[in-house]
Amino acid sequence: MSLIITPNSHNALTVKQQLAMLALPANKRIKLLKQLGRSQRAKARQRIREQKTVYGQKFAQRSDGKKSKLLKRLGKTLEPYVKNANRLELKHKASFTGRIAALQQEGGAEQMSKQRMARIHGKPDYNALCSRAQARALATEGYQIKRKKGRTYRKASISEIMANVSQGQASLILQQLRNKPKKQRWNIPVPARPFLGDTPANVQAELATLLSQTR
Repeated sequence: MSLIITPNSHNALTVKQQLAMLALPANKRIKLLKQLGRSQRAKARQRIREQKTVYGQKFAQRSDGKKSKLLKRLGKTLEPYVKNANRLELKHKASFTGRIAALQQEGGAEQMSKQRMARIHGKPDYNALCSRAQARALATEGYQIKRKKGRTYRKASISEIMANVSQGQASLILQQLRNKPKKQRWNIPVPARPFLGDTPANVQAELATLLSQTR
């Protein structure tokens, strides 16, 4: 994901400002655009710290309910690049990081597999007690346990499931309750969390200020 700014009429610069920009030596144009890039990077990092989008809204929460901050690493690797002394690109040096940033910026779906899950989270301990997420899923599917007295069953609470069901058992029971074949690949929806970008008016104002300081 990259933020691309080319000083021209699309950025609402006045004709006088555009001519002044073009009249600058190449090294000064590069310096000016680098300054603009660093400023835009600082804004993106601030949004990540505040967990807000470019529109001032809170980032969409994690699907697993965890409260830890999102996109923490994406602001650290943003770098401003100037091409042909007239085009600014604020992007990630690593293309893989750029793809992750683009997915978070625009939203979409991330393809996951059992092998990739193992690479990211490590191989699960199927004998360990199940996670809260698994227990919640079992409770949602109506998982039941036998009553202490009699032969009837009742719906189990999340805490009871976490205390008595292993990860391996939870996975198998969920598969049976949902009556669905185990998937080798599946898509995880990713909501848009736009943290990179600015309005043409803001870019114009900042570029005009930097231009006046450069003369």
